[in-house]
Amino acid sequence: MRNTWRVIAGFFAAAAFAALAQVGVAAVATVTASVEDINQTTREVTLKDTKTGSKVSFVAGPEVKNLAQVAKGDLVTIAYGEALGIKLEKTDSKVRERTVTESGQRSKPGEKPGMVAMREVKVVASVEKIDKDHVTLRGPEHTETIQVKDPEVLKKVKVGDFVTAVYQEAVAIRVDKGPAPAAAPAAPKK
Repeated sequence: MRNTWRVIAGFFAAAAFAALAQVGVAAVATVTASVEDINQTTREVTLKDTKTGSKVSFVAGPEVKNLAQVAKGDLVTIAYGEALGIKLEKTDSKVRERTVTESGQRSKPGEKPGMVAMREVKVVASVEKIDKDHVTLRGPEHTETIQVKDPEVLKKVKVGDFVTAVYQEAVAIRVDKGPAPAAAPAAPKK
């Protein structure tokens, strides 16, 4: 993901974060915004959330392909998803490590702009502490205490074990032609 897409996605991501309260939960937030203003020369775009009315303006960078296909009134749909899963299973690895995998796809030339970007972070961490429904994991960069959705899984591990955690996020952005303007009322017959 490049900076322009981050600005757009950040505008809408708050709803997804609120839904992710505990381990094992996945959430997807979808928001639609209308193109309120667009300047093809300066590449400045203003979007308005169709539900809340809040606006965001940004300059579309060179990574936004096919901007010439976008017009005032077009609809931008953004889906932001997150998932966090903890495997509380012993691993053979005794080394804390973090692996990040990213991938994505853009729209074809001549189409309305759009993209999908995916990111997965896999961490091997040590179990530092276990409470009723919480586990404290120490990874290669920091230590986190996480609420576990099903406390029964905590019975499978003990302090000192190594486990795997996987975090995934994806952003999909699609631009569709806006609705046709309402027809002007017919002139009264004389």
